[in-house]
Amino acid sequence: MAVGAERLQQRSTGFGPVLRHGPGVVGCALLALGLAGCDPQDSPTWSRPAGFIAVVGAGQDDPLWPVLRASALRLENTLGDVPIRVAAPSMVSSHAQARLLRELRSEGMRGLCLQVIDPVAIAPHLERLVNEGVAVTTMIHRVSAVQSLMHCGVDSMLIGETLADTIAEALEERGTIGVIHANSKSDYARRRYDAFIVRIRQHPGITVLREFDCGGNAQRAQDMIRRYMERFPRLDGWVAIDNWPLRGLDAAKPLLPPSARLVTTDPHPGVWEHLATGGCFAMVAADYDEIAQNAVRQCGTAMEGTLVKWRVQLAKPRTVSADNLHAFKLEWLAWCSRRPTRGP
Repeated sequence: MAVGAERLQQRSTGFGPVLRHGPGVVGCALLALGLAGCDPQDSPTWSRPAGFIAVVGAGQDDPLWPVLRASALRLENTLGDVPIRVAAPSMVSSHAQARLLRELRSEGMRGLCLQVIDPVAIAPHLERLVNEGVAVTTMIHRVSAVQSLMHCGVDSMLIGETLADTIAEALEERGTIGVIHANSKSDYARRRYDAFIVRIRQHPGITVLREFDCGGNAQRAQDMIRRYMERFPRLDGWVAIDNWPLRGLDAAKPLLPPSARLVTTDPHPGVWEHLATGGCFAMVAADYDEIAQNAVRQCGTAMEGTLVKWRVQLAKPRTVSADNLHAFKLEWLAWCSRRPTRGP
């Protein structure tokens, strides 16, 4: 797992005990000096407030949720006496996720690992939780509006660069391509796109012929590709900054002719068939299992009142194609298992 290049300012979570020197405490201290036989059990004791870490997904129908859920539960009984609870809305919904966070907080949530759906919509809710003393770690996508959050996710800049290198390799460093992005809708997609544009210039044989903003809508992305391919059937390839063009698409009805190459991201089970049949040349992934486990450990450390060494941890991208798809499937199944991973 790669970590962020910059060590950020550490922030106390405020879960430690606070000693107040009132009259009762002073009196007890004087009494202890005068009575050597004082029972130790009469002395005040301190303990960390009860609570739990909640691992909250985008939705029960989100393809990453089985991995994040199982990866977190695999850490049960490894954080001392801090229990782990997993939960996700019945469907991917920012409103439902915010409501779930309020319910968990009322039940004693002291730490939160959250798979972010919409960074803008969830920011006020996370700001409130941080102000209440909850240790919060975001997963996958960052919420830049709340500066005090911890984060474990993917490196958007490296993903953009990997997309550029992968399409150049697929076309053997020469060809024309189209690009599907969502710069008007998404901060994370814009960061990927910016890195992609800078990197593709290092491959002078690749020409970006046209760009389209699909606004993060899968149907719109598919329609844009189909219409443009009708006009320019000899286009050599496409890069989709996220896997919008493949969402809900029948693998038996590919968007592109066999001569064209599609490179995109996030190879979850719902789109594996596109890799297997050649409808998609390659997809950029990350170690989602390690992202979830690092998030839980990071959150647990903050709950103890200990300074977190790295407040931002970013995973390196990895490319999945038909050649290594079987191995990736086996790895994904292992991620979804609650059984502890074993060493060599």
